[in-house]
Amino acid sequence: MIALSYKVLPEQTIYIDLPDTDELKIKTILRGSLDQPLVILIHGRPGSGNDLLEFLGARYLGEQGYATLRLFLYDEAPNTRNMFDCTLDTHVTDLDTVIRYVRGQGAKQVFATGHSYGGPTILKAKEKLDGAALWDPSHGSVWVENAQEIADMFPQIEVGDYIIGLAGTGYMFPKRMYDDETHWGDTTDWAQFKGYPLKIIGAAEGMLGEYGQRYIDAADEPKEYMQIKGAGHLFDESDEIMLELFEQTAKWFNRFKR
Repeated sequence: MIALSYKVLPEQTIYIDLPDTDELKIKTILRGSLDQPLVILIHGRPGSGNDLLEFLGARYLGEQGYATLRLFLYDEAPNTRNMFDCTLDTHVTDLDTVIRYVRGQGAKQVFATGHSYGGPTILKAKEKLDGAALWDPSHGSVWVENAQEIADMFPQIEVGDYIIGLAGTGYMFPKRMYDDETHWGDTTDWAQFKGYPLKIIGAAEGMLGEYGQRYIDAADEPKEYMQIKGAGHLFDESDEIMLELFEQTAKWFNRFKR
C-alpha cells in the first residue's frame, strides 16, 4: 500500500522584511527548526505555499529529517506582495532575501525545491544554496518552439492588464508577467555555474520534460535528470507519482546532507 504518513508538528508563520520596498514582507511557514538542514519550497505561478506539492512535500521531507520553509510569493496577508506587481525578477530578489535571512538565523544547510515557475526563480537567484531539486521547471524556449501548441491547448484573451485563460477551470494572471516570461528566450544557460548539486525531475507526460534535460546538460556536476512516468505537470495523477517525486527529492538531498 502506498501511503504518506507523518507526525503532526507545530508550524510557525514568519514574515520576513523585504528591503527596498514600502514595508512589504514575504510570508513563510517554517516546519521544524533552523538547526536542521532546511529545504525552502517554492511554488509555481499562480500558486501558494499551501499548494498540494508544497504542503505534502514539507511533511514528507520533515519525516526525512529536514526542516522546511514554504514561501508565499504573494498572499492576502497585510503588507505582502500582489502577484500583479511581480515578474520573475521580483521572485528572484525575494528568494535571495529569504536565503540571506535563514543563513543569518543560523541555518547551516539550505536546499530548495521549485515547481514550474519556481524552477527559474531558483536558477536566477544569486545567493548560494547547498543543493536544489527542480520539479518540471519552466523554460523560456517553450514559448518559441511550441507557440501554436500552447495557443491550441491554452486559449486565452487579454483584458486590460490581465491574461484570462479560457480552457478548463480557467485562470487569470498579469499581462506584465506573461510578457516577461514569453520574452525570456533560451534560459538553458541559467543552470550554469550554480556551484551546488542540481537535480531536475521532469513530468514525462508534460510539455516541459525535454527542457529539463537542457538545463542539466548545461549544469556543472554533481547533477542528475530523471522523468516520472505517467506524470503531468502537477504530479497529481496518483499517490504513487507524487510519492516518487518526494522520494527522489529526498534521495538527492540525502546525498549531500551533513
